[in-house]
Amino acid sequence: MSKDENNIQAKLQKRMKEFRVALQDEEKLHDLHESIPGSEVLIRFEVFLPSPDPKELVDGLFLYMNDSAEIVSAEYYYRNISEGEVTEISEADLEVVKEIFADSFTLEVE
Repeated sequence: MSKDENNIQAKLQKRMKEFRVALQDEEKLHDLHESIPGSEVLIRFEVFLPSPDPKELVDGLFLYMNDSAEIVSAEYYYRNISEGEVTEISEADLEVVKEIFADSFTLEVE
């Protein structure tokens, strides 16, 4: 595990300890909720792209949309029997993805 991975795991464990304590104490849970500066809605749609042999290779897109139904980022992924990978789509390619999929999904958030 790299130094960065160790660092983030340590920070995560510290937060998880804080969450567990809050679950046991209503006042601490309330304080935790009150201390959160904000949140953002981000919805992920998974698009399965056509594949000649889906048992051998599956690829697709993760499209991330905000609460205004605007695609704000995307990732491309592939998986086969032995491996898989996910990569962020560049800004230039994101414009192409937006053109193709912008009207494909509807979103209603209340």
